[in-house]
Amino acid sequence: MSGDGAGGAARDPSTFTVTGGEAFRVNTAALEEAAASLAAAASFADALAARLESARGAAWRGACAGSPAAAAFDSRAAELVGQTMRAALDLRGAKEAVAAAEAGYLAAEGRAAARTGILPWATGTLVAGLGSPGSLLGIPPGTFGPPGRTGAAAVRALASVMPALPLVGPWAAPWAPAATGRDPIGVTRTEVAAGSTDASTFAYAGESLRQAQGAAPLEDGTPVPPSSLLVERIPRGDGSTAVVVTVPGTQSWSPDDPGGGIFDIEGNLDGMAGGDSHARQLIEHALADQKLGAGDSLVFNAHSQGSLHVLGLLEDEDFRSRYPVAAVTLLGGVPSGFRVPDDVAVLAVSNENDVVPSLSGMRPVPQPNVVGVRTPPAGGDSGPIAAHDVTRYAADARALDASQEPSVRGYALMLGATIGTGVVGVAGAAGAGRRRERFIYTGTDPKVPQARWAPRAPSSGPG
Repeated sequence: MSGDGAGGAARDPSTFTVTGGEAFRVNTAALEEAAASLAAAASFADALAARLESARGAAWRGACAGSPAAAAFDSRAAELVGQTMRAALDLRGAKEAVAAAEAGYLAAEGRAAARTGILPWATGTLVAGLGSPGSLLGIPPGTFGPPGRTGAAAVRALASVMPALPLVGPWAAPWAPAATGRDPIGVTRTEVAAGSTDASTFAYAGESLRQAQGAAPLEDGTPVPPSSLLVERIPRGDGSTAVVVTVPGTQSWSPDDPGGGIFDIEGNLDGMAGGDSHARQLIEHALADQKLGAGDSLVFNAHSQGSLHVLGLLEDEDFRSRYPVAAVTLLGGVPSGFRVPDDVAVLAVSNENDVVPSLSGMRPVPQPNVVGVRTPPAGGDSGPIAAHDVTRYAADARALDASQEPSVRGYALMLGATIGTGVVGVAGAAGAGRRRERFIYTGTDPKVPQARWAPRAPSSGPG
């Protein structure tokens, strides 16, 4: 795949469609109110000009007509009439500009739905039909929860009982997951060289996801092993710490990876169903090591399957009571299938031709704290597999750092304030003696079927 040194061709953020994120952008209701106020002010200026002109005429026709005083008054009145008329024109121009800005924002919201690719639309419609228990009875999809999650829970339950069924059991046993999401996993921690770039940028999010996916090594050439997530601790100037957790997507297309990897089809089903999962265990283990305290903040970056586990944890009140999640950046994720808390900022990037964000079976609903960024197909292969590629999403993420869209800029400013400088070393006097650190946490599922063919996903491919 051609592109720049970090992988993926350069992208133009002005071609991206941004929706939602009202908490970070201009309020269209305020724009409408401002336009009305400007129109009223313009009308008042018109009336004032008319009254000045009337007074000017009355003075000139009065008894003092032709006197020096009348001439001076007429000159000054004429000047004021001109100024008032120009003010009225300026106010009308400002009103039109504000109204045009409001229309532009509303048009962008409408274009987002229109620019959904045919495959994502068809996928979402299919999932909505197949994943809804009441679809055959005419009950609207989503009545029993997001269809994709309902369907995933049903498939996961069926896979768990199939090995014990007569006739199909011997055939299914080598393929069905050998454990549940609650069964403990093995976890190892490895300290590696800290990152050297600003962790508050979208470029960092994209590149760290490439590294966690195995599509790129760390900055010093160290590869990240499969079944791993990255944790980076960044000291802030006030003495607190920002922790950034990067969770990759699918790495094995086996129902239960025989190598013990946790980002497999079993992980997808558990994550979409919203229950316990091995990846959630790994995230919890990594966070318990961080010893987060008052004033510390937590930020997630996730791609594809990783988004299922992160968003599932956001629905867990116990998890949120223990960990101060401030923001989540998603590339090719599935935010429409989960309840996003109002106090967590989310930015979700999805490509028009990527079917994965549609797997919940629910259409995205704009939220004030969720910024949706829809990107057009990249050059070359624009099929659904290429559209979900983490390297292509990383190129979109880099482009977002140059975006001038208010919602994106607002989210970026919030992220910068949350993470801080992101530069290796000390961040202010309160951070003296503290350094930026990075760790790899690798999870291993000890219970796997004995033998089977196990296709593995490309490290930079979909998942």
